[in-house]
Amino acid sequence: MIVVDASPATQLDRLVRLRGMTEEDARARMAAQATREQRREIAAIVIDNDVPLAELEQRVKDVWSELVDRASRRSPAE
Repeated sequence: MIVVDASPATQLDRLVRLRGMTEEDARARMAAQATREQRREIAAIVIDNDVPLAELEQRVKDVWSELVDRASRRSPAE
């Protein structure tokens, strides 16, 4: 599983600013979801979304390359 992780402050800001939610509704949505720690614990790959866009883009490219490489090494029977 791939998890794209952002700090609670970033999550709250984006829900309010980009989705038009009230702060109360945004906090309720966040509370209803798995915790950040729970998501990170089950992730095979974590992408940090609290970094500058150029760094995020590079990380996504790196993850994609890793996944393509893994897929190319698998036998057709798997």
